[in-house]
Amino acid sequence: MQSALNHLVKRFQNNIDLIVACVLAIVSTCVIGFDQDRIESALNLKILLLLFCLMLVVAALRKAGVLNYLYLKSSLFVKDTRSLARLFIFLNFFVSMLVTNDVSLIIFVPLAIDVLTKLKRQDLIIQVLILQTIAANMGSTLTPIGNPQNLFIYTYFKYELLSFLSATLPIVLVCFVLLIIMTHNIDRAKVDFEEQAQSKVFTPKVYTFMVLFVLCILCVLRVLSIEIVTVIVASTMMLIDREQFKRVDYKLLMLFVFLFVFVANISSLPIVQEKALDFVQDYEYFVSLTLSQIISNVPATVMLSSFTSDPKALLLGVDVGGLGTIIASMASLITFKFYTRTDGAKPLYFMRKFTKYNLKFLLVLVTLHFVLPSFF
Repeated sequence: MQSALNHLVKRFQNNIDLIVACVLAIVSTCVIGFDQDRIESALNLKILLLLFCLMLVVAALRKAGVLNYLYLKSSLFVKDTRSLARLFIFLNFFVSMLVTNDVSLIIFVPLAIDVLTKLKRQDLIIQVLILQTIAANMGSTLTPIGNPQNLFIYTYFKYELLSFLSATLPIVLVCFVLLIIMTHNIDRAKVDFEEQAQSKVFTPKVYTFMVLFVLCILCVLRVLSIEIVTVIVASTMMLIDREQFKRVDYKLLMLFVFLFVFVANISSLPIVQEKALDFVQDYEYFVSLTLSQIISNVPATVMLSSFTSDPKALLLGVDVGGLGTIIASMASLITFKFYTRTDGAKPLYFMRKFTKYNLKFLLVLVTLHFVLPSFF
């Protein structure tokens, strides 16, 4: 009985955001009343299907070892600890642009811990992991598929690709420079890697996964229909690697569903429409940034999307809002969980350092927003 209770408590702690969103959706529906048309229009099926396809294909590429292969090839150019740290950090920075921030962290954070431990450089683990997390969260802001909030905003507001990239590029460039500066204090002790045997990665199956990934990109760019791409991706994966269906983040999909319903319900109230518009309008950047610190940037995006008149301000606000607290971007919790499993972990010290580093980046970007509001 005690074991079952502990398991239930753990499940609740791990899914508190989903449970809260579910409760909000149910309570708001009961209070306002069920309206089938409103609920159906609220469930943005195109976004949900696109997220599902991307998660399915990226899970397959991850399992195939494509990202590990990329690391091993890149490590051939590493000669010292500073270049090694930058390798891990900038792999997260660039890879997250294509496979999302959480996937890149799942791959490269444990790899960094393992390599630094083998090299007896545990003193670098906290700094590298924190900068990896910032790199993933900020690198992923560049593209529509880099993180869920970007994909939502790109689809919901029908952004053009060049307009989207021109909005996010300044943030990415500044963060790139800041990451270079923040790693300059790492020593340049020589490192030697043992020769690592590589099995064949690029098999016919992997090439198939890559083709499916391209189809998803074409769907994001509105070249292909999401319905057609979903049928192709789902049927192909069912035939060649159905195990990947278990690795899809259904929790994130359900979180979107509950938030869609909740936002649609409260948005239907005249008083909410008036007050929310007055509160959010002209302050989208700071409202979205602040709300992200409390409920994380994905829920903040969905909740504010119905009330904003400036999609770019919302986009920049929730992306920059991924910096700050550990829950500002839920992907950051991935790094924290991996770190707490290391020998001699100091969770409170990690949290202090994490907050300190994040606030430095946040301060620079918010300052630039005041100085150059057209770009930041």
